Amino acid sequence: MTKEIWNESVKNRIMMYLINYRKSKEQLIRRPYFIFEDLAAVFRLADPEEPLKENPVDHEDLNRWEIGKEELYRCAMKSMPAEFPVHVKTAAGNRKRLDQEPVFIVSNCQGIYGAGVILYPGFLQEFSERYGWNLFLMPWSIHEVFVLLDRGQHRPDQLREIMEKNVSGLILEKDRLSNNLYYYDFSEKQILTLY
Repeated sequence: MTKEIWNESVKNRIMMYLINYRKSKEQLIRRPYFIFEDLAAVFRLADPEEPLKENPVDHEDLNRWEIGKEELYRCAMKSMPAEFPVHVKTAAGNRKRLDQEPVFIVSNCQGIYGAGVILYPGFLQEFSERYGWNLFLMPWSIHEVFVLLDRGQHRPDQLREIMEKNVSGLILEKDRLSNNLYYYDFSEKQILTLY
């Protein structure tokens, strides 16, 4: 809970990030959230001195501010792309052969709580249109999402197997987001859970 009053300064510091819904049910009792597939989008207030510091927004904050979670979402979607812009890179060493597809790692510029960038308005649509393909999304960590272009070379069951083998060895338990594989269809402009 924060002690601040609802004003423009607070509105501009509302941030949202993704956590695993099932693993976080206990903390979600106290916090406003939105369900996104098997994830929950939760909110925090960025500290002006330490923008990455965890200051969770809870139901008491909403009551004191006399707003709903929809207003939190609107504020987060307005401020986050400016304060925590998208950063896309390719995974090091994944292009050993010229015909091999890149694995993109999508996060924010700070690399903290960056998986939420997949919810930024228009981001996935622009990314998929830039390359002209639908996308496989692997949200392994709360900090980043691995993205592959769907050019027909990957089968969802193979990608799911890769995820299951690698997540536990690569991602700390506290940072794990999901073992599910998502799919972004740019013609439908929607994200689907494949597994």
